[in-house]
Amino acid sequence: MPDLIGMHFGGPLLVHDPARCAGQRCCIHNPSDHLMRDWPQLWRDDRQLMERVCRHGAGHPDPDDLDYKRRTRGDEYAHYEGIHGCDGCCSGRCDG
Repeated sequence: MPDLIGMHFGGPLLVHDPARCAGQRCCIHNPSDHLMRDWPQLWRDDRQLMERVCRHGAGHPDPDDLDYKRRTRGDEYAHYEGIHGCDGCCSGRCDG
């Protein structure tokens, strides 16, 4: 089944078919109950990565996107994609 074209902040976004992640965690089709679930999503086309944006404007890799990539591309890929300039919000250690 081909990927789907969706919209993200008014621009086109290629999204995998829901059948590819059926029954699994997915930041688009089946997000888990993680700390950042209610934060706005931002697609980083330069990194091919979904981020969650905290109240300070910092982008944090969406854990469900990393999980999907870990399953489909391997642990090493997801590990490096999870590295980011962090203000502590994604781990609940943010004091501001």
